[in-house]
Amino acid sequence: MLVVINVAATVRKLERPLTIVFLIAVLTGNACPVWATQNATRVDVAGSQLHVVIENSDFRLPNKEIVSWIRRSAAVVVNYYARFPTEQAYIGVRAATGAGVKNGRALRHGPTVNITVGVESTPYDLESDWVLIHELIHLAFPRVPDRHHWIEEGLAVYVESIARANAGALTPEEVWHGFVRGMPHGLPRTGDRGLDFTPTWGRTYWGGALFCLLADIDIRTASGGKMTLRDALRGIVNAGLDMTNQVDSLSRVFAVADAATGTLALTTLYERMKDSPEAIDLPALWDDLGVNAQHQKIQFNDRAPRASLRAAITAETRTHAAEPHHKDFTD
Repeated sequence: MLVVINVAATVRKLERPLTIVFLIAVLTGNACPVWATQNATRVDVAGSQLHVVIENSDFRLPNKEIVSWIRRSAAVVVNYYARFPTEQAYIGVRAATGAGVKNGRALRHGPTVNITVGVESTPYDLESDWVLIHELIHLAFPRVPDRHHWIEEGLAVYVESIARANAGALTPEEVWHGFVRGMPHGLPRTGDRGLDFTPTWGRTYWGGALFCLLADIDIRTASGGKMTLRDALRGIVNAGLDMTNQVDSLSRVFAVADAATGTLALTTLYERMKDSPEAIDLPALWDDLGVNAQHQKIQFNDRAPRASLRAAITAETRTHAAEPHHKDFTD
């Protein structure tokens, strides 16, 4: 979740000091404020520095295992973007009752992520998490006007799944199962307009994710499989348009992305979907890609017209060395 904060009001309401620390870091504008060197664990990832503060609490896991999970999550992002999006990032881990990762927030006014983790969390709870990677992906896209919030959230939803699959942390079946279940929420309803004018939950998160899937397909098709949405998004980050930048035009961002792939895929798709509700025939799309969902189980048809394209989207692609993700644990 990417949020805009009213700093004064938020500070007055906070009960814990951790988030105040991060707000101060954001307000000072310092790349590496004093508290980071004194209270944080520094994690070096592909030339970038992550400053991690873990709230004092009775976590079942030692802090070093939580830090290692953060490092592996960042490595998934690096594998997708070929770099970490920002030179510095600040990550706060807050404690909650129970187990598992509860929620996360990326603050729009600085490369900062706050993540809430249950004190009873096991290694499996962390390794199966998607929230932290989702929030870290927000760092790889510039801040845009509120009407474009769908691309910020939709991109994080789509890329999180694909990045985990590319890093070997998620199976293709798991990716497409999530898409088949989630994408219908992104379809326009009666009275809906284009993506820029329909700020509902479904259209923001899953409508944006559906846009990204269609863009990925269009880029791969237009380039004969030589370019992907990943290349477009790398172009955005390489142009310096990360979360620390504010832009007033989504068209400008897409122009940069299209230049990186040598296509007009994102610009063309945006012109089609920004103002008007475009009904996508999802069953036909799944058939075209060779994705069959029966009885809550995904099966692939490798003879489908775009089966090879579908397989390429979720193929394990190691562009950077990353710590392996383990799917089996013993407590």
